[in-house]
Amino acid sequence: MAFHRQLLAAFAAVAEYGTVGRAAAALHSTQPTVSRYIRTLERQLGQALFDRHAQGMTLTVAGDALLPSARLILHEMDLARDAMDAIRGLKRGTLRVGGVTAVTRGFLPQVLAAVTRRAPQLRIEVLEASEDRLDSALSHREVDVIFATEAPQGVESSRVGPYQFDDRVVPFCSAQNPLRAESPLALRRLADQTWALPRPGATPRLHFEQLVRRLGLQVPEIALQTDSVDLIIQVVARSALLGWLPIQLLAAGLGSGEIAVLEAPQLEWLRVFRPYRRATGSFPPTAQFLIDAMAAHSKRP
Repeated sequence: MAFHRQLLAAFAAVAEYGTVGRAAAALHSTQPTVSRYIRTLERQLGQALFDRHAQGMTLTVAGDALLPSARLILHEMDLARDAMDAIRGLKRGTLRVGGVTAVTRGFLPQVLAAVTRRAPQLRIEVLEASEDRLDSALSHREVDVIFATEAPQGVESSRVGPYQFDDRVVPFCSAQNPLRAESPLALRRLADQTWALPRPGATPRLHFEQLVRRLGLQVPEIALQTDSVDLIIQVVARSALLGWLPIQLLAAGLGSGEIAVLEAPQLEWLRVFRPYRRATGSFPPTAQFLIDAMAAHSKRP
């Protein structure tokens, strides 16, 4: 049984957005058109794909079973179009990349700038999210490549080439904090301070707690916990709280003199990001531009 792309696109959009109206807006279509596509697909399959209710539409058992295949078909169709463009010598298509904040504010801008210089017509979509969200996005084909410190969980993956990018997480404080004058800075003093850190369960928070325990210390008091990197930096700059973030995210505050890195090498964490793709399914031809850019900007193991 053959399905038109429009039918599957409408189905996937309604599944994602929960209403025909929002799906139509995302597809730059109309509500009657999207509704017609859904009814046509349901008629072809002989199954109801959605439960309709006042708040919107939710997938039925049949719809939930169809969704992964629909996403795969749409993804492969997009890749086929990009491959045909590549054969014709057209440097266009879509490249979808994901990374945590340290990636999107660290090395990724340089890499993507090199991509756009080589392929100015290429559309690049970037997802900035937590590592667990990135794993899910790779699994559901929302992105083609993610940069991660470990192989993604929940999806079979493989590395994209030998490329890697280093990142150093450091403790920091306000420029006026008297701890700056203590040299050497005793780890016990740091453990006695109050900190601003990412939320519990976030990867940086977990690594901070593991590092502190490995040093034989108790996890210090956390006065502020948030997913906002900017908020952590701004609060630390204006208070006695200490922070622990990738040094690349501190560039503006260090440059303005508002914050300073604390000299505590034992409380630093060097991490390495590597690019990963799904191990199965097609890899977009547009990814070659990313691979070439990574070769010019990365470190090899």
